[in-house]
Amino acid sequence: MLSRRSLIKTFSALPFLACIPSIGNAANIANFSKLKEGYAQRLKKILVAGELPYIDIESSCNSTKLDMDFVAKRMDQLNIGLMALSADIGKGQFKQGVRFDNLSERLLTQYPDRFIPVGNGGQAPAFSETPDEFLDAHEAAARAKQIMLLGEFEFRHYPSPRQAKRGEMDRDVNVPIDGPIGHRVFSLSEKTGMAFQIHYEIEDVLLAPLENMLEKYPKAKVIWCHLAQIRYIERASRYSPAYVDTLIKRFPNLFFDTAFGDAGSIYPLSNQRHSRAWANNGSLKPEWRDLIAAHPKRFLSALDLGGDRLYRIAEYDQNHRNFLQRLPVETRHQVAYRSAWSLLFGEEFA
Repeated sequence: MLSRRSLIKTFSALPFLACIPSIGNAANIANFSKLKEGYAQRLKKILVAGELPYIDIESSCNSTKLDMDFVAKRMDQLNIGLMALSADIGKGQFKQGVRFDNLSERLLTQYPDRFIPVGNGGQAPAFSETPDEFLDAHEAAARAKQIMLLGEFEFRHYPSPRQAKRGEMDRDVNVPIDGPIGHRVFSLSEKTGMAFQIHYEIEDVLLAPLENMLEKYPKAKVIWCHLAQIRYIERASRYSPAYVDTLIKRFPNLFFDTAFGDAGSIYPLSNQRHSRAWANNGSLKPEWRDLIAAHPKRFLSALDLGGDRLYRIAEYDQNHRNFLQRLPVETRHQVAYRSAWSLLFGEEFA
């Protein structure tokens, strides 16, 4: 790990972002190297201050209601390094024919050192009703280098706890991961070299299809979101740290993000504590901690902020830091920002 002295030396040598004001312009989004320079400067500045930055690899929003200044200010206050903030195409936009939201372009124009250009969230109805149009737009954006990461595709998704409490059941979706849409997503990752995220509920009947796809597309970079988040424990008898360990050893391009609820989080529809990484006393279960420590490069920080909870960013930050504090120091830094950095840029953070 870099010493404080070497960090200060490196940070002082980096050009200030003001020297590269054009990187936020649409025509220059393809210049990932300059974006990377600004990202590194920001992360190192936080490290020099003695704080732990992290890269939130998975959050989303309604771009038509986003207060980006609020989010950027809170990131500074909370020492959040970078955020992959994806636009969700809502029903209103979908009805208007929107199949790709250029939120990342707008974020980079204002805050090029904070936000990672990422594709839109693969939610219903855009992903489930018009998947080819939706994916056509994302493939075009990926090939034009407007994004460096594909969004979160919801293959199997139960309503969120907040949606369940509100009686909103339209997000209970099931898009077969080994069906035509799944094949196209995995193929897109292989062709572009970009990682993509999946929301894929943890259930016994869903594990074999995922394993088959990972075998068929060995070069696809898959981030399975929400480690150890199980809505119905009776439907997930096979899933355990030992099972995840076997997946990690079999599939070198499989990653997991660590966006899961706190120890007391209850899923309303099952009335179960669905964050299975926590013990009853609120501690991180040793078997999950040991798994992460054994394979730290395969786990990524994430907040999973959404459009209905962006105002709770400080709460989510505190919960995530509580999790990170349970990890060994070297593992903590790897999960916080180093794993995402190597996944995005193909090199170690230095």
